[in-house]
Amino acid sequence: MATDKKGKGVANKHLHARTTFLYQAATYLTLQARRHEPSCAKPQATTSQQVEASRHDSSSHAPPGLALQLASHLRSVSRKGQLHLSTDLKRSLCKTCNTVLIPGHSSTQSIQNNSKGNKKPWADVLVIECHTCGSRKILPVGAKRQRKKSQRRQDISAVTPLHTDPMTTPLATTPASHTVTEQSKPPG
Repeated sequence: MATDKKGKGVANKHLHARTTFLYQAATYLTLQARRHEPSCAKPQATTSQQVEASRHDSSSHAPPGLALQLASHLRSVSRKGQLHLSTDLKRSLCKTCNTVLIPGHSSTQSIQNNSKGNKKPWADVLVIECHTCGSRKILPVGAKRQRKKSQRRQDISAVTPLHTDPMTTPLATTPASHTVTEQSKPPG
């Protein structure tokens, strides 16, 4: 005797499963491309054009085309299905070339502080640079995120009273520095 479960499940569960698979497959293929990279050294370039070409040769850093295609497909599936990808998943994909950003394999991570003299610890940012296209992501590190405006208003209204009684509030007194000047004296 089976009972019907009336609880709400995850909306678009099949799309979540599909995006998870696509991310795992793209990550796996990116890591496998690094393992199977030939370890033999490239022959030395003799002309300046060959040196320049070898410097800009991204084949040593580029993941296989299938990994890029899977990551691109992941992004399009999430957009078409209106899925909200997690922040960690979004940060691990390059927006420019759809490479899966794996530190030490397909990306480089560093922490920078561009404040004057590096004196502000809350100004630290994490810079993730993609090896494939060279684009950079700059993400805040250690700074507390500002609360929503509605929550800040609630905090302010909880601290200040809504109605003040004029009989109980002290009168504003003028400081001694604000005395009557000669310009404001009546003539006489």
